[in-house]
Parts: sequence; C-alpha cells; structure tokens
Amino acid sequence: MQGEEGTADKLPDNVSIPSNLQFSARGFANEDYAKEAIYKLHSVLSVISQSIDLTNLDGVTVAFDYDEALAELDRGYETTYKLSATKGVAIGVAMAPTVIRDGVIKTHLVLNANYALSILEEPGEETEYFGQSLHLVAHECAHVEVTAAFDSSFPKILLQKKYNNILDNMRWQVILATWDEYAVCRIVGSIGYDPVDGYLETLVKVFGTTRGQLYEMIKAYRTHGDVGQVAAEMYGGIGELLKYASYFLGAVTARETPETHPAVLTQEAEFEWFSPFFERLVKVHEGLWSDFGKWDGLDVFEALGDILEDMAESIGIEASRVSDELINFNIPYRSETMPDGAMMTPLLRGMLDR
Repeated sequence: MQGEEGTADKLPDNVSIPSNLQFSARGFANEDYAKEAIYKLHSVLSVISQSIDLTNLDGVTVAFDYDEALAELDRGYETTYKLSATKGVAIGVAMAPTVIRDGVIKTHLVLNANYALSILEEPGEETEYFGQSLHLVAHECAHVEVTAAFDSSFPKILLQKKYNNILDNMRWQVILATWDEYAVCRIVGSIGYDPVDGYLETLVKVFGTTRGQLYEMIKAYRTHGDVGQVAAEMYGGIGELLKYASYFLGAVTARETPETHPAVLTQEAEFEWFSPFFERLVKVHEGLWSDFGKWDGLDVFEALGDILEDMAESIGIEASRVSDELINFNIPYRSETMPDGAMMTPLLRGMLDR
C-alpha cells in the first residue's frame, strides 16, 4: 500500500490542531493498519495540542519509506534542496520541516513509522517504546509552536530571507537550528520519557571529537585551497556541536532542578576549550527563552552567531566583513592545522615560532 490520506474528525473546542488536518500514511501493509495509525495519531495530537500550540500544523506524514517521504515533501516553494534524515552520531527518525501554504509559514510533521507507531500500544499494555514514541511525536509538535512564534515576531524571514553573503547565511542556519532545538526541548520536557541522559551522552561524544575533526579540515584545506569549502565545513561542524549542546540545555532546564554542568561533561579534557562558549550559550538561550515571542528585534538572536564565529576563530578561521556582500576568510598558519610532516620544514617551524 503506497499511501492513505484522510482528515481529522470534528475536534473539541479545547484543542489547537486544525479541524481539516491532513494525514498521509505511506508504505503500510494494508488500509486497516494505515487507518488505525492515523486515528491514533489524531488522538495523540489532540491531547498534545492542549499544551502545545498546533494551530500552524500543516499536516502529518507517517511513513515506512521515511527517506523517500522527506525527499518528496512539497514545501510550497522552489528549491533544489532535498530533505534527508540525519545520519551520524545521531539518527534522525522524525522531522518538522517548515513549509509555505498560500503564503503562510506552517510546519509539516514527517514521522518514521518504524519508530513512531509504538503509540499504537493498547492502554495498560504500553512498553518503554510507547513513551519514546510519544516523546518523539511531542518533540516534533513543539517545533510547530516555536516556528510559529518566530514567524509571528519576524515575518518574511523563514524560507524567504535572502542573505547578502555566505557568512550571514551560515550564521543564520546555526542560529535557527540551535534556538529551535533548545526551545523545543524546553517546551516538551519529559512528555513520554526524559531524554536528558541520551542528549548528554551525545553531546559528550560530539564535543570530544569536534575540535580534532575541525583541525583536520583545515589541514585538508592546505592542500585543496578551497576557502568556501573549508568555511562551510568549519561552521557546519561547530554548528552541529552547538545544536547538540542546545538539545541538552533545553531538556535539562525543563527539569524542576536542572543540572547544566554535570561532571561527565565538565571533566572531559575538551571541556576546557569548550567551556567559555558553553557558558555563553547557556546565557543567550536563557535570555531568548525569557522573552519568548516578545523579542526586541532580530539582533538578540545574533549572539548565537557570534558564539559560532568566535569558536571558529579559536580553531583557526577568521572572518572579516569587507562589505555587505564580500567576506574575507583568513586561515592563519598554526601548528595544529598544518599537514602531517609540514612541521619538519625548518622554514615553517620558524614562521610558526614567531
């Protein structure tokens, strides 16, 4: 069965999901199973929408062919970029892409059926996977509220703002990703189950390897010479670290007694380098959260971009603005970012020792 579509029944007045919400089921073995999944998802969303605002929810796709569902999603505007699942230290099994419908910014949920459908378990017979599936769905729902709050405060930015240069484009990719995940994790809290330990484990793993990987990127640049490539790699790698830190911070600060500096994090060797940036991240997110939906201009978000740039400079790439359109990237010679064997050259050793 390739697909099954439906709409929700008439909803009570105390829920915030649209009454004509569209569901799509992909790759289900039969129609009855697809209808059961849609019915249960609708019930779960109805409950969640009493505490999370789902007014701007565009629709829900639950798919066994998750990768194809992402790639084929109509986002409502011309783009060559294809959505794809996260694959790496963390595996993406759900996404809440921003879309445009009749000129309005909305959010569409795409759920991997293999992970989301434990919510079909019968009451009283729930396994641990039920809580994980419930949390997964609630997390994506929270993206609907966070996206709507930003768009309401700053119209014509999401999916529509054209940046003058590569630096601002990269900064805002990281700004939006880090803020979104912090706010979403703080909103959803421990619905279903508490994700803090998992987020912390991922963060420790990522920040323990990030700086070394970034040094290797600059070493490779010494050979290939493509400044645009190394800049994108560097800011992208740092952005991933900041995003995983934001997952953890959002989830842990949702607790009644948050512990933002657990020993497993602060005792890691790399934390000495990461610490000043982490402290800034904590403060910036807290400030943005305290003014949720009432922000005093876009500039308050730029502090996240400043952390990104300062981290990149600490590794070995310095950005300076020549004009609104032109950015100069300087990649100074440092011992940590020289190709293997290069430090054996007396001339280079002398240059670095100055």
